[in-house]
Amino acid sequence: MTKLFIPGKLFLAGEYAITNPGNTAIIATTDIGLSITIQHAQGQSSVVTSNVIKRPLHFDLNNLNFKLNDEWRYVESAIQMLYYYATLHDLELNHPVSIKIVSNMNSESGKIGLGSSAAVVVGIIEALNHHFDLKLSLMKRFKLAGLAHLHVQKNGSLGDIAAITYGGVIAYQSPNLFKQNHSKNDWLNPELVDKNWPNLSITSLVWPEKWRIILAATLESADTKFALENFSMSKQMICESKIIVQNIIKAINAQDYMALTTGLECNQNLLKNQLPLGYITPKLDFFLSTIHELPGKISGAGFGDNGFVVLESKQYDSLEKLWHSRQIVSHQLVLSQQKRG
Repeated sequence: MTKLFIPGKLFLAGEYAITNPGNTAIIATTDIGLSITIQHAQGQSSVVTSNVIKRPLHFDLNNLNFKLNDEWRYVESAIQMLYYYATLHDLELNHPVSIKIVSNMNSESGKIGLGSSAAVVVGIIEALNHHFDLKLSLMKRFKLAGLAHLHVQKNGSLGDIAAITYGGVIAYQSPNLFKQNHSKNDWLNPELVDKNWPNLSITSLVWPEKWRIILAATLESADTKFALENFSMSKQMICESKIIVQNIIKAINAQDYMALTTGLECNQNLLKNQLPLGYITPKLDFFLSTIHELPGKISGAGFGDNGFVVLESKQYDSLEKLWHSRQIVSHQLVLSQQKRG
C-alpha cells in the first residue's frame, strides 16, 4: 500500500494573463490538499472511492469504457490518459488497483478554492506512476495530468496542474498547445506528451522562510470559465502583467519584502482596473480593506474565492478577528515540498 499527499494551489500573481500563451504566473502549493492511497485490488476489477463522492467507481484497466461526463470525470480522464500513454510505450498496468481519495479541500462551511479538480488529476497520475513503477519524469506527469484536465475542462492555463505536480512555489509560463493540437474536444492524445510544448517553462522558486502566507477563504465559489467568457484581455494588460510578475519574482529571489508589497499591489490594481464589475465581491472588498500596506491580494479568478497576505511578523490575530467578523476563514499555509525528478 502506498499513501501520497497531493497539495492544493494558490495563485500569488499573474492570474488571467497566464491564459495567454507565453505569460507567467507565480503559484504556491499548500498543506490543504488530498491524500490518495493505492494498493493491489482484492477482486478482478479496479475501484476508486472518495469521501466526497458517494458511489464508488469500478473499472477494468484492460477494457476502459469511461463516458467522462459524470462526477468521476476528472479521475476517469486521468486514468484514460495514463492508459493510452502506457499502451503507446509498452508500459505494463498488469493488475487491478484499489484507490482511495480523501480530500480536506472543503470545510463545513463550503468549498476552499485551492484547485481540487487539478489535485485529483495530478494525484491519480502520481499514484499510478508510483504503484506500477513507471518512472515517469515530473514533466511527463505534468503533461499527462494537464491533458487529462484539459480534456474535461476544455480550457485553462494548466498553471494549477504544474504547481501541484512540482510542489513548493513555481514561476510558470504557459504553453501554446494549440500549435500541437488543433482539436479542443480531444486532448487525450498520448503522442502530445513526448512533444515539445512551445513557450512552456516551469521554474521552482525559493520562498523565504520568514515569509508566511495567510489564506483568507471566503468560501464562495468562483467560476473562472464564466469570468473568462465575459472578458477580453487587452494587449496592455498582458504586457503590464508580464513586467509586474517579473518584478515579483525578483523580489522573492532577493527576499525583498517591500518590493513584494509593491509588486502585489501593482498586480491587484491592474486586475481591479481591467476586470469587469463583480470581480471584487463584498467579502473580497472587505479583505482588501484590512491588509493596508501589507503584501497581499485576491488570488485566482476573483468573483468569490480567496485572498492572501504575506507576513513577516508572527502576529496576525487582529486580521483573523476582522476576517471572522465577515465569515472569512483564515488559515496559515504551510508550503508543500518541492518535488524532484
